[in-house]
Amino acid sequence: MCDYNQGAGLGRHLLWRAGLSRPSKYGIAFVFLLALTQFALAADKKEARVTTVIRDVRLLAAQAASRPAVVNETVRQGTAVHTGGESRAELTFTDLSVTRLGANTVFNFDAATRTYDLGSGAILISAPKEAGTVKITTAIATAAVSGFTAIVERRTDSHNKFILLHGDGVFTLKKFPGKPCRLHYGQAVISPPNPTRPPHVCDVDLSKVLNGRLINGFNHKLPESALISADIEKQKRAASEAPNQ
Repeated sequence: MCDYNQGAGLGRHLLWRAGLSRPSKYGIAFVFLLALTQFALAADKKEARVTTVIRDVRLLAAQAASRPAVVNETVRQGTAVHTGGESRAELTFTDLSVTRLGANTVFNFDAATRTYDLGSGAILISAPKEAGTVKITTAIATAAVSGFTAIVERRTDSHNKFILLHGDGVFTLKKFPGKPCRLHYGQAVISPPNPTRPPHVCDVDLSKVLNGRLINGFNHKLPESALISADIEKQKRAASEAPNQ
C-alpha cells in the first residue's frame, strides 16, 4: 500500500441541371453551417473556463505580463496558469474535463492534442471517456489515460506521484520508455526526482486520498465522484475478503 501523505461535386452538378437547384442550394447551406459548427467546436476545445480561484492564481500568456485569474474568464491554450502558496484553482473544459491545481503549481495545456503539461506542483485531472485519450507530461514522465480521474505531482526536491482514483492508464518514465507501468483505479507509482530505475505499481487507500486539498474546498463535486465512491467500496470488499496474513 502506497503512502499518500471530406464532397460529391458531380452529383451536385447533375441535380442543378435537372432543375433541383433549390434543394441543392439548401444542401450546400447545410453543409456550410455544419462545417462552421465543427470549426467552432474545435476552437472551443482549445480553451477552458476558470471555475474556481482560491487566493493567488495568475495567468501568463505568451509575450504578456502575468495577471490575476478571474472566475468565468477564458483560458486559451498556450497560457500558463500559476498558483501561489496556499492557493488553488479549477479549470473546466468544453468537454467537461476538469483540472484542479494545488499550491505552487505551474500548468499549461494543448487541447488540440489533448496534452496537459505540469511544470511543477500538483494537479488533479478528471476527463470523461468521450474526451478521448489524454496525455499528461512532466519533466520526467508521461501518462496516457481515458475516462479517468488522477492526481499528478511533480517535485524537484521530493518524490513524484501519479495516483489513479478512477479508470485505467499507462505511466512511463522518460528514462525508461520501454518499461511502462499499467495502472487501474486505486493504484499509484511514486518515483524520486531523478529516478535510476522504473517504479513499481503499488496500491493506495482511495478513502484517504479523498481527504486531500485537490478534492475538498471547491465549489463543485468531481465529475466522477460517484464512480470513485464505488471504487472505494470495491477496495473495502476486496480487503475484507482477503485472507488474513
